[in-house]
Amino acid sequence: MALVMSAFITTFLGVGPAMALGAALANQGNTSVLPECVQACSHLASIFGPDAYSLGNANVTLWDAKQQATHSACWVQPSSTEDVSTILGVIINTSCRFAVKGGGHARDPDDSVSAGGVTIDMQKMRSVEVPPDQKTAKVGSGHVLLSLYEALEKYNLTTLGGRVADVGLGGYILGGGFSHLSPKYGLAMDNVFEYELVLPNATVAIVNQESHPDLYFALRGGMNNFGIVTHFTMRVVRQGQMLGGVRAYTADKRDAILKQAYELTTSWKNDTNMAFFYSYGYHQERDDFTLAVNQEYYLPVLSPAPFKQLNRIPFEHSTVRLDQTSRLSIESASATPPGGRNLFATVTYSPSVDLDRQIQDIMAQEIQSLKKAPGFYPNLVIQPLYEAAIRAGKERGGNAAVALLTVLWGNAEDDERMNAFAQEWVERSTATTKDAGKHHPWLYINYASKAQDPFLSYGEANLQRLRRIQMEVDPQGVFTSDGLCRGYFKL
Repeated sequence: MALVMSAFITTFLGVGPAMALGAALANQGNTSVLPECVQACSHLASIFGPDAYSLGNANVTLWDAKQQATHSACWVQPSSTEDVSTILGVIINTSCRFAVKGGGHARDPDDSVSAGGVTIDMQKMRSVEVPPDQKTAKVGSGHVLLSLYEALEKYNLTTLGGRVADVGLGGYILGGGFSHLSPKYGLAMDNVFEYELVLPNATVAIVNQESHPDLYFALRGGMNNFGIVTHFTMRVVRQGQMLGGVRAYTADKRDAILKQAYELTTSWKNDTNMAFFYSYGYHQERDDFTLAVNQEYYLPVLSPAPFKQLNRIPFEHSTVRLDQTSRLSIESASATPPGGRNLFATVTYSPSVDLDRQIQDIMAQEIQSLKKAPGFYPNLVIQPLYEAAIRAGKERGGNAAVALLTVLWGNAEDDERMNAFAQEWVERSTATTKDAGKHHPWLYINYASKAQDPFLSYGEANLQRLRRIQMEVDPQGVFTSDGLCRGYFKL
């Protein structure tokens, strides 16, 4: 068994500071502070002080407007695993609700910003330790992908990170993690060799395949149901410049893009240096649709063989170039800047030109009544998961395969209509893929909507195993839907 370190937790809570803090919290506008959290915040303030503690959401940048409008009783920023353990101990002893924020790229209250409770903001935990063999790195879970890429590029290394600079590493990995390296190595979660984890009882465990095999299994896709990960030890690989960037096309090129996307997914699947995804989105100002293809190639080759046919299709504009992964991630983030209201939804199926076209058409049909909604931008992303990536996953426990519907809009009064639109797209697209005999039940958790249950798609045996493991490590239900950490998807 791995070393399990007990953390010393101070539980004395002063009445005077709690009363003073309660008065301050009462003056935070429309914040609805949970009474038990006044006491928790008072004690956290006395431990961590102003450098790591703040009332409300002071000086916080969040991606989604729904989370921006979610006010916490207080925020605290740990700098170490021991800090996280201490914070969790205080929270548990006061029965205060809480959420854990990595990059803050989630989309709903309580996912990474606590509504009326304590938000544990991990942004100070951005360490990178690279051993002499440079095959792995131990990295803090507070990284966003940009900060991680920049740190590893100093060694001419990279890891199984995602495409968008401001996405938090913790949520990205715990949900799976698509990467430009996935055709070669699998999902990000297949490349984590060890976790440093603060358990629901506020003790610390070092989790790997040998020390805690059940918990190691659970953390690979189990999200925030088993504790707070503070560090990942994960694979790193040599990486200099790579091919990356996006080419945009007008709607009349759709048939050609559909054909090339299918060829890249099937005929070129064994070139594991190559990855891509493409999107079909509605352009409100034009009242028309556009397509975009993101090209990725691990080697610094400007026109690799897989993309030669695609590159013959006339395009509107292109950013395809040789560049560092960090700079490519900044470009991807610029396509979805902070401040809007967002939702995701997903469907999985076997590759098919006809199905790609049909689910795009479903989106186009369903948006007709929404076209004039302020800030409306629906976008359908097709993300292949190659056989090589699935094989890589099976070496470390197995994965499944993805269409992602993203919806952006501006006004809160349109929330219900947007959710209904996404749900209708899911239902119709699911029925269409089933009718074609190409439906796959697996739902990628990082792309799922709150109306979907990705854990059901893991299969009954896996779901029951996950629930058993959770009961063993969290008998008090701290990280359950009825517990203290209720955000995101729960078992």
